[in-house]
Amino acid sequence: MFKTTAISGAILFLLASPALAQDAQKLERIQITGSSIKRVDSETALPVTVISREAIEKSGAVNIEDVLRRVAGNSGMLSDSTQGAGYATSNANMRNLGANSTLVLLNGRRLAGHPFGSIGGSVAVDLNSIPFAAIERIEVLRDGASAVYGTDAVAGVINFITRKDYDKGELTLRYGEPEANVGGGKEQGGSLAFGMGNLGTDGYNFLVTANFKEQTRIEAARQGWYWRHATEVPGSIPPTSFRGYPGRLMDIGVSPGAYTNPGANMAACDPANTVTQITGTTPSGQDAVVCRAIYAAMLDNLPDSTKTDLFARGTFKIDADNQWFVEASAARNHTIGRAAATPIDGSAMKVRADGSYPNVRMPVTSKYFPTALLTRLGYTPADYVSFTDAQGVGYTEIAYRSLDRGNRVSDNTNEQFRVVVGANGLFSGWDYDIGLNIAQARGKLNYSGYLLEEPFLAAMATGNVNPFGPNDAAGVALLDGAALEGKVRQSKGTTMVLDAKASRELMPMAGGMMALAVGIDLRREKADDKPTNVEYSKGSHIGGEGSVPATSASRSISAVYGELAMPFAKGWEATVAARYDRYSDFGSSFNPRVALRFQPSKEVLLRASAGTGFRAPTLWDVNSPISNTNTADAQIDPDCPVPPNASGNLPALCNTQFNVRLSSDPNLKAEKSRQFAFGTVFEPVRDLSIALDYWNIEKRDQIGVISGDTLMTGNGLYDKYKSRVRRSPTGYIAYIETPVENLGKLKTSGIDFDIRSAFALGAMGRLGVGFAATRTLKFEQQNGRDEPFTDYLGKSLGGNPPVPEWQHTLSFDWTLGSWNLALENVFTKGWQESAAVVNTNLGVDAPYNVKDTSRWNLSVSYRGIKDLRLTLGARNAFDQDPPFVASSSYGSHAAGFAGSFADPRGRFIYGSVSYQFK
Repeated sequence: MFKTTAISGAILFLLASPALAQDAQKLERIQITGSSIKRVDSETALPVTVISREAIEKSGAVNIEDVLRRVAGNSGMLSDSTQGAGYATSNANMRNLGANSTLVLLNGRRLAGHPFGSIGGSVAVDLNSIPFAAIERIEVLRDGASAVYGTDAVAGVINFITRKDYDKGELTLRYGEPEANVGGGKEQGGSLAFGMGNLGTDGYNFLVTANFKEQTRIEAARQGWYWRHATEVPGSIPPTSFRGYPGRLMDIGVSPGAYTNPGANMAACDPANTVTQITGTTPSGQDAVVCRAIYAAMLDNLPDSTKTDLFARGTFKIDADNQWFVEASAARNHTIGRAAATPIDGSAMKVRADGSYPNVRMPVTSKYFPTALLTRLGYTPADYVSFTDAQGVGYTEIAYRSLDRGNRVSDNTNEQFRVVVGANGLFSGWDYDIGLNIAQARGKLNYSGYLLEEPFLAAMATGNVNPFGPNDAAGVALLDGAALEGKVRQSKGTTMVLDAKASRELMPMAGGMMALAVGIDLRREKADDKPTNVEYSKGSHIGGEGSVPATSASRSISAVYGELAMPFAKGWEATVAARYDRYSDFGSSFNPRVALRFQPSKEVLLRASAGTGFRAPTLWDVNSPISNTNTADAQIDPDCPVPPNASGNLPALCNTQFNVRLSSDPNLKAEKSRQFAFGTVFEPVRDLSIALDYWNIEKRDQIGVISGDTLMTGNGLYDKYKSRVRRSPTGYIAYIETPVENLGKLKTSGIDFDIRSAFALGAMGRLGVGFAATRTLKFEQQNGRDEPFTDYLGKSLGGNPPVPEWQHTLSFDWTLGSWNLALENVFTKGWQESAAVVNTNLGVDAPYNVKDTSRWNLSVSYRGIKDLRLTLGARNAFDQDPPFVASSSYGSHAAGFAGSFADPRGRFIYGSVSYQFK
């Protein structure tokens, strides 16, 4: 049984968490995530997965993301922390409903969401902010619980519970590295836990923990997962961009570096970073050839990162029944992510007011212009001079990737600070818990490797910048003057909560004591998202995330809730709960939940629940100014103003990442949901438990955007929303409007399996077996109000991450004397990428079936030396490659493998030493 855990609050105004009867032997009441009622029975009407600290240690996990990848109901991490692009955050994603629908708690109370927000984006807790060394267990409620916790618990609740009454000391040191020589991917770190005082005898308990983890980068080119395209998708090219290095002449479709003897100061197409493509025929009858950049070769599959966290909790006895506590934590995640070098052409720039792109021009009088080569190929100035200035100087349009400037580097520092002060105990027959919680998340972003639009275009116009090869000192100085370097964004998000709850028994019923819990929740949320660089805020950084306007907003939420447990007959218990929330900016919402538990015998338990949910738009969705970004993948323009050439190739501007314009909407409706679940827990013999639960969730008035990727690849969406595709005077796509809106419905359902068993093997020790799995039966949604439902189950259609049909974790745990062996299999069924996804990334108009992900992890521990535990393990023990994918947008920003589902490091060997010194 677990120790009593406060899930939220206290006795303010008679609010709270009910307590079931204590018998003469003082049976300990426990509180399970999903209910405010303390009870003797640990199995409730709601399905909860519990991950113990011992299980975490045996798994070899070194951070929270590692742990939650093993939870079947958590469908693919929403993470750019493992690839380093984006803002280096990691979010939970229960039921594939997104980070905004999963509520993350620490000791039953809230943390602050990451402060970098965007219109239509998530504002969720960064899992890197959880104090890893302090965790005693993790309780994952696989059912929505808005009636108890709040409006954002539609998909489930993940409650991280820290050690309590800990009076020992333990030091752990860890080290691990990939077996293959991939030039990085090493991990080293350690943790410290120290507790003192016994609450019963000393009147106090004090706990402090610290954790440190350092990880080194892996360059994508060292692994080359993207090269598998040739065997996985026959006839395909690797994931490429038309903006290559060396550069190309856009007006004639030629890259000087693709030819022999191109001239002085001309670099050849680098086979490690580029492929060549024939675009037509030159006037002299030769092939017109361009270099295309393999952008996947220019980034990191794993970033440099350093994670640290500190946690302290003091508990002090007031009298025999009451205590007060103070809890403080701080976490810091510093990650250096590297994306491919800056892509340069007009469409990578800011869109002008008339919908046109700036032209990236160089004068044909430049010493770097390949006049001799073009003459040899039969071209004349009439072919490549597309603009002449007032002085009669001719210019040509170019596109290239600034490989000589190095990677675009995002240096992210994410921090979380949190303090909770409260009291709990027993007063006048009421169990109470009250707390004041102040949490603040801070984010700081530094950039390097980026170029600013206006100074870069001016530098190009001088003719002293070389897009076809290395620059001299003058060219380097001009590019240095156009660089965006240093801090560009520093933001904070703050959550302040006063919560209180109280509970007590009311009266005897046929099956036990009726119990009541009531509570209040007074919350203030504030966003202060601030770009610190004006050019960055305007989106003038070429190849960046677009414009990033300042967003400053706040809201207040007040809520009251109650829960009543009624054991109305022997073996039967009905529980009703309800919550009333009032938002200062979105009105009010009433959300009930009912649950029924029937245990006809000690071997069988039947359970069912139903409830509603409510999620208000984020502060960015209703307050943020218009911003710009781009599609995640390259897309094909079905109405390209220029037909394919004789080789079947479209102009580069018709097969690229298109600009996207995001807009907020203060008139958005809140998102509502209905969910129900039912299942059984069967224990036919001792040490065998079989749980089977069906779940069903429906969202209405979904808050989101029809993304540029979805609009361009979704069935029929382009035709319906063609008016949102804005074009330049020349007919090319200028940008795609993607307003945040209420999109319609989403329906999903599935079955959870949870089997646990243990076998006594006599002289051979004891064997434990566990199997936890989720089979998703349905996942369909409307991409727009009144649109038909689109089926996403087992598919990737572009714009949405895949929804696997099946995920499981199978574990074996064998103990013999001082030895322990743990073996687990983490499995995700593959999915199908649509022909549109494959075509836009690999150039083949056919679907691709992504292979299953199956990883076996092994660890051996020895405790035969006093106070010492030695562990040696292997993650991905059978060295399975991550499955190939065509898309680059599954949360990884890399190409060639699905970073949301698989670690790129291959077999990873690790060891740890733990010493208990008290």
